[in-house]
Amino acid sequence: MINKTISLVLTLMMLVGAQVKYPVTVKILSIGNSFSQDALYYLYDIAESAGVNVVIGNLYYSGGSLKIHDANAKKNTKAYSYHKWTSEGMTAEKDKTMKEAILDEKWDYITFQQSSEDSGLYGTYQPYLNNLINYVKALRPDAKFALNMTWAYSENSRNNGFANYNYSQFNMYRSITEAYKQALDETEIDILIPCGTAIQNGRTSEYLNAVGDQLTSDGYHLDEGMGRYIAGLTFFETLIVRDKNLDINIYDDVTFIPNAKNGTEELASVAKKAVIEAMRYPYIPTKLRAD
Repeated sequence: MINKTISLVLTLMMLVGAQVKYPVTVKILSIGNSFSQDALYYLYDIAESAGVNVVIGNLYYSGGSLKIHDANAKKNTKAYSYHKWTSEGMTAEKDKTMKEAILDEKWDYITFQQSSEDSGLYGTYQPYLNNLINYVKALRPDAKFALNMTWAYSENSRNNGFANYNYSQFNMYRSITEAYKQALDETEIDILIPCGTAIQNGRTSEYLNAVGDQLTSDGYHLDEGMGRYIAGLTFFETLIVRDKNLDINIYDDVTFIPNAKNGTEELASVAKKAVIEAMRYPYIPTKLRAD
């Protein structure tokens, strides 16, 4: 009787294991703005399609720079919209403090990023980034920290911040990569999420470059289909697949494709290639060849 019971338990465990490929939940919080909202928008769906349980949080402050986040942390200001994705769906709460969100979950990863217009200007990073790292570390000492590299604007962008880079996408991208390199060198953060390079790689494909305004919806925020998809895949590949050493191939295991007018399997395959190349060469764009 005991042997039959053990056999039944083992059978049930095998069945459950077949349904949930990676049952350990990975929890990710971003301290950011609309660009982190873009990057995280599809992350839950991407992970779920590959059999990974996740909880995703985003502290949204429109145009939030590292300087603004630092001030909000020091004053414990109720300045944020807190967006959270779980198995129960997405929720949004207003007037939240940074501390409330940080303590809401035992986050595995907490990410930082500079506001888009300042991302290529390293003089705007410090001392605010190190202040934030120290603040968050005191609240969540076991969390890993990562930097989300933002992307350059489209070549026709009318964003006022584009003037910082002489209205040149190439200058902006190059400045961003140099600033993020320096940030990694001068902080204790050692994980880079190369969203900016993945988007730039996508722009070397005539098919992806034709989506929206060079993968943006307005010259700087990401297109709601492939643009956000590329950024979400980059988060997934960096923080979950590679850092957790999971046996996942995003070409085969990620089956989610955005339900958008440009969400085709062919474009999704090119998007995944843009991400894989960004992981190989995070500071240099790779021209994607048409297969």
